[in-house]
Amino acid sequence: MRITPTQDDINERKDIWQAIRWRMNERRITPQSLARRTGYSQDLIERGISGEPVPIRHVLRSFVEAFGLRSGRFYEETVDSLTDDTCKKLLKPTPAMPPRQGNFWDYWDYDD
Repeated sequence: MRITPTQDDINERKDIWQAIRWRMNERRITPQSLARRTGYSQDLIERGISGEPVPIRHVLRSFVEAFGLRSGRFYEETVDSLTDDTCKKLLKPTPAMPPRQGNFWDYWDYDD
């Protein structure tokens, strides 16, 4: 029996593939090279980064390892011990700048 993915599952897959595409651009890694590093099919990688909801959850750790990503507890954890949520966080792009924090003086810059 085949299980049909829900819309949330499809959106999650697309988000993960978008993060992988971003990491590939950042690290200048081709789909061929990524396929060799992860053992995942080049065809599936190309379909995933093009926007198709290709299943990815079962190989997240391979992609984290292929990109050389580690969590803050590098020495305590191995890639095998990372949770799926941690892998997804590691694959996502790092924020460019922290959210703007208001200046104390901005509070008083108003006209009565």
